[in-house]
Amino acid sequence: MSLRSIAKRALPYLPSWIQKALRQKAQQQRLEQHAARKVRTQVSVDDILKQLGSMGLDRDLLVHGSVSNIGKLDKPVTALVDAWLNSLDLTQQTVLVPALPYNTTMREYLDSCVLFDVRTARNAMGAISAVVMAKEGARRSVHPTHSLVALGAEAQAYTDSHHCDQTPFGAHSPYWHITRKRGQILMVGVGLNSVTCFHVYEDLLGDDLPFPVYLPEAFDIACVDAQGEPLTVSTRCHNPKQSVIRDCERARPWLESAGAIRTVKLGESELSVIDAYLFTKVLLERLKKGESIYGKVKLSAGQVAAINSALERLSRAEQGAK
Repeated sequence: MSLRSIAKRALPYLPSWIQKALRQKAQQQRLEQHAARKVRTQVSVDDILKQLGSMGLDRDLLVHGSVSNIGKLDKPVTALVDAWLNSLDLTQQTVLVPALPYNTTMREYLDSCVLFDVRTARNAMGAISAVVMAKEGARRSVHPTHSLVALGAEAQAYTDSHHCDQTPFGAHSPYWHITRKRGQILMVGVGLNSVTCFHVYEDLLGDDLPFPVYLPEAFDIACVDAQGEPLTVSTRCHNPKQSVIRDCERARPWLESAGAIRTVKLGESELSVIDAYLFTKVLLERLKKGESIYGKVKLSAGQVAAINSALERLSRAEQGAK
């Protein structure tokens, strides 16, 4: 195990002030690395658009991106996102972007969250997400930790009931809907550790998971919806001690062998597209074999039965969405 992995696993056990200081230092290092990439690599917006046009992005899309990982664009990020959105038929497609309001841990955020107002809450997910959120017709889901913005044909359907589950990735969430609708997950300049849909299969299994993804208690958070109406959203919180051993890149060879992901080089990073339904199916099938993004696991007979049931539910949901 690398020194970096050891430090990551030890982080939740350190005093909060040390955790904060280390995260600030890591963020500063990331900013310095991003600045260096911008000096080092020039990337054409037209070339990115051409590559996007060749990826077969013809379904609903959940986009994760970090343009600074790619290099220095010859035009502003706004120009890239505007041109790409204009190339899509948003009367037929929906584009979704995460709009999480924090860049600390989920637990730290929930401990300090007094109110989540969907009209004014911060979006900490970067430039691509901010540009989409600013578009006329964009809708943001009411969820205090894993809010998501949708733009296009089914923006309302994706976002209007996210607050109804006890977990962020349940049956009312946009993440589940794009999975059952066999949408696509687009990764621009980021790897698998940025993909939030990894949690969909976890919420499908709930208490039958062989590892403690969530803390036992729920957090009741005061929220305000787009019409200014108050509501309370109850949500479970990811277990920080489990989160630090998660390595989503473990899943890359599984996804590649199943044909669930396609990746091409883009500047100093990569561009990937994932079949959201096949993505969750592969994760469940691998878990059944004792393999997970948290490492090897041993399953009880009841857990194996729960995975089979989840696979059946996933298949029925996908068939019903056609």
